[in-house]
Amino acid sequence: MNSLKLITISVSVILSFLLLIFIIYFLTKKFKSKLNNDGRLKVSFGIWYAALFLSGSNVISVVINTVTEVIDNLIKINPKKFNLQLVQSISLITGVGFIWFVLWFFVIKFLINTIRLKVDEHQEMEDDNISYFIIKAAMLIGLVFSLSSLLSLILRTLIPNVEVPFYH
Repeated sequence: MNSLKLITISVSVILSFLLLIFIIYFLTKKFKSKLNNDGRLKVSFGIWYAALFLSGSNVISVVINTVTEVIDNLIKINPKKFNLQLVQSISLITGVGFIWFVLWFFVIKFLINTIRLKVDEHQEMEDDNISYFIIKAAMLIGLVFSLSSLLSLILRTLIPNVEVPFYH
């Protein structure tokens, strides 16, 4: 069973990082000018991409910790359709984790708009406004890291439970 656990966690980590890069691609796709005039990557885009990746990696860390608990519980329960139950549980936990990540992305977007009126992210990226993206990145990283324990609690509610028999 240890080899099953190792393989499942490895596949979960690889697929989670691929999904994270895919989500970050779609969240940053709207920026048309990611490069300077000399062909180098803009510092503001690098800061924002790094913040998204760091926040997403923290979410993946919480998700993988929960996945290990799912595997342990399913091994103890040993249901008839073990593989199906394993895939369903891991998919649900990973999906909720990434919904959490995207939710905080939009919350940061809302908070930035309430703090500073009339912000055009495309123009800020075009102007390579480093300070704007540092503030935005710090807000995202701070919220995701500070609320990771709450995410862990939410994900633990999705774990299949081991029922302990009560004897008199």
